[in-house]
Amino acid sequence: MPKILITFVMAIGMILTPIYSLSMSRQMFYGYKLFNAPSSYFFDSGPRELFVSICIFLPVIGIGIYPDFVLSLSGEKVETILYNYFYR
Repeated sequence: MPKILITFVMAIGMILTPIYSLSMSRQMFYGYKLFNAPSSYFFDSGPRELFVSICIFLPVIGIGIYPDFVLSLSGEKVETILYNYFYR
């Protein structure tokens, strides 16, 4: 019986944790009431925030479209490490 009870409590915790995390993130980024605020703008970033966002997202999208560029930089090093590890 204790094992079943512990499993039940763990399962409830695994379900409630993402719900709590999403709710907390929403309140942290958008505030408590998102749509009832009179001066609530969805797109309120200034030029500095837009510049930083673009500088972060463009390489991420580029690496997602063409990952061989980044993977080719480390291919030889990984092969050397694996060769030294497996073939001593």
